[in-house]
Formats: sequence, C-alpha cells, structure tokens
Amino acid sequence: MNAQNPTPPRPDGSQNWPSAPTYGQSPQGGLPFEPATSARQPQRPMQAPAKSFPIAWVLSLFLGVWGVDRFYLGKWKTGLLKLVTTGGFFVWWLVDLVLLTMGQVKDSKGRPLREFETMKWPSRAISAVVALGFVGVMILGATAPTPPPAEVTAAESAALEEASVPSEEPTTADPTTEAPTTEAPTTAAPTSTAAPTPTLTPEPVAAEGTALAVLAGLDEKGRAPKTDYDRELFGWRDDMDRNGCDTRNDILRRDLTAITLKGGTNGCVVQRGTLGSPYSGDTVDFDRENSTVDIDHVVALSDAWQTGAASWDEQTRREFANDPLNLLAVESSLNRQKSDGDAATWLPPNKDYRCEYVARQIAVKDKYDLWVKPAEADAMERVLSSCEGFLAIKDDDQWPATGEGDVVATEEEPAPEPEPEPAPEPEPAPEPEPAPEPEPAPEPEPAPAYEPAPKEESNDSGSGGGSAYYKNCDAARAAGAAPVHAGDPGYSRKLDRDGDGVGCE
Repeated sequence: MNAQNPTPPRPDGSQNWPSAPTYGQSPQGGLPFEPATSARQPQRPMQAPAKSFPIAWVLSLFLGVWGVDRFYLGKWKTGLLKLVTTGGFFVWWLVDLVLLTMGQVKDSKGRPLREFETMKWPSRAISAVVALGFVGVMILGATAPTPPPAEVTAAESAALEEASVPSEEPTTADPTTEAPTTEAPTTAAPTSTAAPTPTLTPEPVAAEGTALAVLAGLDEKGRAPKTDYDRELFGWRDDMDRNGCDTRNDILRRDLTAITLKGGTNGCVVQRGTLGSPYSGDTVDFDRENSTVDIDHVVALSDAWQTGAASWDEQTRREFANDPLNLLAVESSLNRQKSDGDAATWLPPNKDYRCEYVARQIAVKDKYDLWVKPAEADAMERVLSSCEGFLAIKDDDQWPATGEGDVVATEEEPAPEPEPEPAPEPEPAPEPEPAPEPEPAPEPEPAPAYEPAPKEESNDSGSGGGSAYYKNCDAARAAGAAPVHAGDPGYSRKLDRDGDGVGCE
C-alpha cells in the first residue's frame, strides 16, 4: 500500500476468505479504489443546431420584404431595418434571396445553413421565376399610362354627353307626324373656364305623337297589392264582338299565315298555320293538337290588376282582356318565361322588336288609364332612347272576320266511324234443376215359406220329379229353369248347395 491510499481498517467480524479480495482493495489486480469526492465535474453545454435552409428560403421568398428571414437567422437589427424600409424598396429583398440561394448566407453565429445541398437547385429555379415575374410587373407598372385627373375626365364626359344630345330633326320613317323641337335663344355671354365642370344634360322633349310623348303623359306610381286577383275575373277568350268565334282563334287568324281552318266551325277554328314570332324572330309551326303557340297579353292581366285594374267593373276587365291591341300570338315558351313581368323585368329576346313591344305596352296603358311603376318607366324610356322618334302604336289592330285571313285550306273532319254495336250479352245459362231425390228401393217381398213337396218315389232320391236333368246351374239357366226349387223337374242336391230347397239362386 502506498501512503497516499491507505488501506481502510477491516471491519470487526470479517474473515480472511482465500477467494475474496481484501477489504478496501479492487477486485482486479488488488488495486485500491480511488477515493470518492463531492466536487462536481463541469459539463460542456450542448450546441444548438444550425438554422434550416428550406425554412430560411421560404421566409425570404414570401416574407423577406418584411425581414422575417433575418429574424429567423437571429439577425434582429438588420431584420428591423429591412422591415422599416420594406426590404430596401424590394432591392434588399432581391439581393438577400440571390445570396441565400447561392449558399452565401449564414446564421447569426456564423454557421452554414442545414440541408442547403438538398434544396439548392429547386430553390434557385423557383426563386428565378418569382424574381423575373416581379421585375416584369415593375417594368409594366412603370410604363403604364398615367390616368387623367378627375377634373379632365369629368370635362370629357360632359363633352360627350353634349355631343349625344339628339338633333332637332328626328330621323323617323314619317317625320311629318312629329312636331320639331325649337331651341331657345341663348342670351348669356360666353365665358371661358380652365376646367369646365360637368353639368347634367337636360332630357330632350319628346315629340308629339311618339311613344315617348305618350309615356310622359302616364301617371307614375308604385305597384299596388295583388290582393283578390283572379284571372277568371277578366273573362279571357269571351266572344266580345259576337262573331261566333272566341278571341284566341280570332288572334290566330290575324297573326298566322298559311292557315288551315277546321271544317264545320263557320270559319272560326284554326287547325294549322305558321307564326312569324315577333318576340324571337323565329318561324313557328302551329298545330291545334299541340301547345307551341300561346296568346300573350302584352300588358299582363296581373300587372294591370296592380296598376289600376283592381277598381274596374266587369265589363271593362272583359274588354281589356280581349282587346286585340293587347294580344299577340307568340311561342308558348316565351309567354311562360315572361309570366306577368313588365318592361323592367322582361323584354323580348328579339332586340329589333323591343321598341314596338314597349310602345304597345304604353299604348295599352294609355288607353285604359293604367299607371307605370318607376322602374318600369325607366326601362321603357331606356328602350325607346335606342329608337328615337318611334311613333305611338295606334288602336286600329283588329282581327279579320270569320273565314278570313291568310287562309289556304279548310280541312273537313272525316265522318266519325260508327261505333261498333256492342255484342249482345250471352243469356245466362239456366240453373240446373235439382236432381230428384231417389225413390227408396222397394223392400224385397218376403220369400214364401218353404213347403216341401210330397216326396215321390224315384230311383234318385235327390232329384226332382220329371225327366229333366241339369248338369249344373249354367245348364239350368240356359234352359230358363233357374232357380230350381225342390220338387221341380231337374232339381238335385248338387244344384242346391246350401240346402235351402232352392237351387241355382
């Protein structure tokens, strides 16, 4: 033992075991244990991993303008500066993005970024596309023309509106029916201004006799409620002119061409024809057996009810519903599409007919003192502004008399085939008579009491008298003697086996 590591004293009661190490000695080689110490050994702190290149690249690409990439790398001061300057007006952002994809950026502790080799080529390609797109947008924005000031725009708009004011002489097919407008003399001295302020162009005065002039004379009010409306209150299809034909067929004879009338109807009912639809401009084949053509109320009955017709009497409602001024033959599909809409909610698809359509609505409302709704009036005025000077529709659109119109044929209906007489119903089979009850079988007469005949002497004691002889019962039956009684000729015991005196029973 050396003096520096003295052997500790052996505890009391310990024994010297040959195989056991001496107390206080190490099991290997008999070396003593090193002395224990209470002093803690200093540990090296674990180093934080380097920052990730993919994360830094994504932050630089999309949020680098606000310095988020530098915050992630631990560079707070330059990150704040980059945030305040919006990425150095995008130049700093672009430079940082290029340096990052080239592997020149390190974190705040000078360590290279992790996973750079894995993502460098995809990051370079995507960054190049984004950067080029950004530069292209900046170039286009720099070369785009500067919008004119609001004052200049307003002045140009006012000039265009003045140029679009209609001339004093309206361009119509019949200018003699319109009163020309006169321009009031201007007495104010002309003044010059640096920037003319826009002024509202006064609406032109509608010429007399035009649809616009009639529209201006209609009352303008809101829609009344539809309470108590019923289509049947208008008596649609009544024969108002007493010509023996309903209103629908009268309008069909007026609006259709190449008409075939139905025979036996006094020239009333239209069987077939061709419609040039004003609503669509299409040609529609009409056949009475299908429903391709309807009669449309130009001013719908429901719309009339909500603009004054609710207060009419029955006769006025019937006249309105059957007035040829308010009726047109059109496609069923467009009639149902229109429903009860006014000019503000529905116009014909055929734009060339819209002016006439609106003018007809105005004529109907003027004739029956119906008002127009504000949105409806605006829509009518907007349509008529595209056909300036359109004349008002005159109330002279009557239907032809029965049998007239563009009639090409009358089709007589074939005589109906007589209905086959029904086959006579078969007479019911007689009920079978009940079978008569069977009569009771007669009771058999009692056999006569056997009286043995007086025996006669004979050579054969078992045979009857006489010379008859029967070999058996068949022979007795063949001779017509069966049954053979005792005492009869030919009787013998062999024929009477039961011994009752009667053989061959």
